[in-house]
This record gives sequence, structure tokens and C-alpha cells, in this order.
Amino acid sequence: MPKVVVDNDMTTDASQVTDEYLITKQFKSSSDFSQHIEKEAVRTGAGYIDTIVAFCEKNTMEIESVKKLLTSSLKDKIKVEASELNLLKFEKSGKLPL
Repeated sequence: MPKVVVDNDMTTDASQVTDEYLITKQFKSSSDFSQHIEKEAVRTGAGYIDTIVAFCEKNTMEIESVKKLLTSSLKDKIKVEASELNLLKFEKSGKLPL
């Protein structure tokens, strides 16, 4: 599991501050961020996708910047949720749903 390195150097220019930098200031690693998203999704009863979107809107971040901080287990859960919501394109295989 990749670990996010937090740079506490305050000499960075404000224009160089990225969304990943802001997230890592709040969370120590990608697993901490993913656990936070999972706990919020359970607490609010919202889906994982909605929870990530709400987090990004609250912190005025681009949604694309979060993908590097998601663990593989959370990515799998998001994929299942997206599949259930028919957000993913699949090739037609002729199988009946169970």
C-alpha cells in the first residue's frame, strides 16, 4: 500500500499547493483518508461516491485529485457501487441477472 509523504515545509508558494498536499495535511496516509471516507459513508448512509464528492466540494478540491489517495479496497467498493447504479459500461455477454 503506498504511503503518502507529508511535506511540512512552509516555504512552498501558495500557487504550488496542490489538492493532494492539502489532503495529506489532514490525513497521514492514503489508508487514513480511505478509512475516513468509509466511516463517513456509513455514518451518513450515503454512498462512497457521494461521500467523496461531498468531501471535495466541502474542501473545494478537484475530484480527480482524490484518486491517488484511495486504497484498492475502497476502489473495489466504489466500482461495485457504480455498477449497481449502472454507471459503468460492460460488454453484453447474454447472461441473465441472478
